[in-house]
Amino acid sequence: IEKMQKGFNSRMRSEAKRLKTFVAYNTFSSWTPQEMAEAGFYFTGTKSGIQCFCCSLILFGTSLQSPPMEHHKKFHPDCEFLLGKDTGNIAKYDIRVQNPEHTLRRDNKARYQEEKARLESFKNWPFYAQGTSPRELSAAGFVFTGKCDTVQCFSCGGCLGNWEDDDDPWKEHAKWFPKCEFLQSKKSLEEITQYIQSYEGFDNSNTDSSNIKSFKYWRPSSPVGAAALVKAGLFYTGKSDIVQCFSCRGYLHEWQEGDDPLEEHSLPMCLILTKKDESFFHSIALTAPFPSIQNSPNLQVFHLKCNSFLDFESLVTALASRKKLEEIKFSGQFFEANPFVILLPNFISLKILNLGLQYNPDKETAEKFAYALGSLNNLEELILPIGDGIHQMAKLIVQQCQHLQCLQVLQFFQTLDDGSVVEIAKVAINRGFQKLKHLNFSLNHKITEEGYRNFFQTLDNLPNLQELTVSRHFKECIKVQATTVKSLSQRVLRLPSLMKLNMLSWLLDAEDITLLTATIKKHPQSKHFTLSWKWILPFSPIIQEPIS
Repeated sequence: IEKMQKGFNSRMRSEAKRLKTFVAYNTFSSWTPQEMAEAGFYFTGTKSGIQCFCCSLILFGTSLQSPPMEHHKKFHPDCEFLLGKDTGNIAKYDIRVQNPEHTLRRDNKARYQEEKARLESFKNWPFYAQGTSPRELSAAGFVFTGKCDTVQCFSCGGCLGNWEDDDDPWKEHAKWFPKCEFLQSKKSLEEITQYIQSYEGFDNSNTDSSNIKSFKYWRPSSPVGAAALVKAGLFYTGKSDIVQCFSCRGYLHEWQEGDDPLEEHSLPMCLILTKKDESFFHSIALTAPFPSIQNSPNLQVFHLKCNSFLDFESLVTALASRKKLEEIKFSGQFFEANPFVILLPNFISLKILNLGLQYNPDKETAEKFAYALGSLNNLEELILPIGDGIHQMAKLIVQQCQHLQCLQVLQFFQTLDDGSVVEIAKVAINRGFQKLKHLNFSLNHKITEEGYRNFFQTLDNLPNLQELTVSRHFKECIKVQATTVKSLSQRVLRLPSLMKLNMLSWLLDAEDITLLTATIKKHPQSKHFTLSWKWILPFSPIIQEPIS
């Protein structure tokens, strides 16, 4: 528990850390921990006392009439946090990596090679970030940008901010920019790897030691283990088998064999900080998401997996209002194409759109979807839905994708045919897809061998393509003629960045493999090139002509 103190408390600048102090807050309150943490307060551990990290205002007791933010304004209206001044507050969904506003000029890069020059840039390092030493930051290659607590590496140009007490600059540098030449010149590969592996990401109250310690007297015979309960954001109250959520304060009890705490914890408006795979972003675990989304102006990543959703249109409307949203992924059988397509142009900051295996059967809606895609200027990764509508409009979708100048990943599943796959090659010839790194049209069984051959013969001008996937289902193997393999081999040599070719379930014979192997040896990326296929036949396949 954070004790009461006078003056600015830099340790409580983080809203997530303030929220964690309320794990042991058992006082009856009409205010939620989220409201108090968002208003700048943390729990002091003394009775019901909460204190502002900035102005050190202490409040005891709560009011049913007005929220904590109003009380804060009433008793200390001059608090710099309330006035919106730079006090170093780290909002719940703020991330460490910052966008560089300026590129370091060549003369500055040369000057900042000297650690002394980098250290001199920290003369006006903000008071609230003194817990992170300018000397350590400059030693790790960073220069102070003069904005908030944002620093920039003189070598790789990477920017980091939202520093907290005792952060390790080398560790952060290695985590976010492991390929930095300066970093690699100062640290061994083994050290960099250790930094990355030891990185714990953002604060996550679900794994907080306070939650774990609360289960000291949890019955070993309970049908649900303490670890699973902690993962769901719950702590033990000490009574019977009653647990409580640190965030929404909801109670759960009467656990039975087979219960999943994450599923049972379906309380409205509960906001939980979670890890997104191995990347350290913030996402939201939602059951009644609209208030949570509307109260999250900095929401950047949204993933939803379920098989039914009663009001999908309202969900999409709420998401469209979040102007910083960069990633959307839908999984399950709840997707409704029409309301999503109507609002799609509003997602102006979207970088990743993953609609893999979502269904769009309607041609008219798919056509609107195609034109809406063309307006997503920042899109870097696009995984398209499936369905007859997408199949019928695939050529138009490809044509609209040529407007996406930032696109690096493009995936079609089950929706391409001979005409639309060749359209991809035509767009590339016309200088579309210049930044494309990964092209995947696996499981598109409507493409015939002739379609693949025409694609290979037409394809050109993809200077950054690193991976091409043309795999098929094992039940849909394709027997290829020598002319098709020859066209593929010729095309591989015209893709200078290609390092991986996936063609599972292509029936290649020994001559085909010999030709492809010889081609790879001539390729600029020959030392790194990987070819994947399903079977190798010891004979040339016989192509049977159809019976007329």
